[in-house]
Parts: sequence; C-alpha cells; structure tokens
Amino acid sequence: MPTEAQDKMLYAALHLFTTKGFKDTSVLEIVELARVSKTTFYQSYSSKEELLVSLFKQLAEEIIEEVKNAVLQEQKITEKAYAGIRRYMELCVTRSTVAKLLLVESVGVSQVVEKVRREAHRRFAELFYQTVQSEIPALISEEEAHIISQAMVGAINEVVVQNLFESDEDAHLERLARLLNRIVVGAYVNLSQ
Repeated sequence: MPTEAQDKMLYAALHLFTTKGFKDTSVLEIVELARVSKTTFYQSYSSKEELLVSLFKQLAEEIIEEVKNAVLQEQKITEKAYAGIRRYMELCVTRSTVAKLLLVESVGVSQVVEKVRREAHRRFAELFYQTVQSEIPALISEEEAHIISQAMVGAINEVVVQNLFESDEDAHLERLARLLNRIVVGAYVNLSQ
C-alpha cells in the first residue's frame, strides 16, 4: 500500500473497481481500504467518477509510454508496429484487471469518463500515426493515415477484449500480435499503392 493519501486512494480505487466494479464500489469502501478520511477524499475528488478519471489517465499514460518505448527500440517499420502491438497485448494479459477497467468497466460510466477514454484511444492512434508518418511520409495522405491508425486501435482493443482476458498463453498472444501486425502493415501498404 502506498504511503501518500492520493496514491492510497488511487490504489484502493484500482483494487475495488477491478474486483467489485465501478458501480458497485462506494466512496466509503475506497476510503476504508485506503485508510483515509472522507474529508481527505473530498479534498482531492468531488466524486468516485472524478477518481476514476484520474486513475484512468494515469494508467493510460503508463501503458502508452511502455508501448512507445517498445516501438522506439525497433528499426524497421514492420517490427515497430509488431513491437508496439505485442507490448500492448502483453500488458493487457499481465495487467488484465487494469485492461478490463480501461476497456470494459469504464464504458458508459459517464460522458466525462468517455471523453478520457476517447483521448487515450486518440493518443494510442497518434502513436501509430507518428510511427507511420516518420517511415512513409509521402505515400498516403495524412487523413488516411489518421483513419487507419484509429481503426487499428479499435481493432486491437476488440481483439484484446474477445481473446486475451481469459488466456495467458504466450503462443496465443504471439499469434494474435503477428496477425494484427500483418493487418496494420497491409492497411498502410494497400493505401500507398
């Protein structure tokens, strides 16, 4: 358990939101697990929704940074895409409760949470876009590259939700990551011809 009140509340919220669900978790349960007062909670957050937004932003930032680092370690564009997809999928398997919170539990909570979800997806798509534009800048239009990047994020997240939460088999993850990489590369190559 962290020592700072803010971190303790985020930790407690993550644990409760991923075990009980957002809707079934109360502020009282969060403060009891975090061992802070309700006053401390309300000095930091106006509601558990605001706490979820803060938690979502922090978790999404951590995941995006790890994916970005995996991409930057590769030289070839096809390997960059694969490394990013594979790392994202690994994180979703190894931190499945976090991935479920970000991809499933937070859906439909509120307009504010949806805005944060869309922003995280936009940033992930922007990472795809920047990788492609740095490698093949003149082959496809900026608009086409953005749309493909957005579609790939949606496709990857859907594959994660439907295939990975119940599986930790490395071969399964490897096969899915390779297949998604072929789809991503194929989408960009087909438009550039």
